[in-house]
Amino acid sequence: MSVKSMRQAADNRAAHNQAQINAQTSPLAALRRALEWVMSEARSMSPADVPAVTTRITRVARDMNERSRP
Repeated sequence: MSVKSMRQAADNRAAHNQAQINAQTSPLAALRRALEWVMSEARSMSPADVPAVTTRITRVARDMNERSRP
């Protein structure tokens, strides 16, 4: 695959997933759809990139957990 076609495929995936997220009526359904997109994109990640992305996602989860505490 050429770089141009890979870029187009990524743009198409992004547009499709963003439309799916925007179409959700529930905020939690939109969150679930966004997380599914993350997992889908993770399949094509370089193993070297996984720890950094895991750290970012863990930071978001920890922040959400802190906010839910009374």
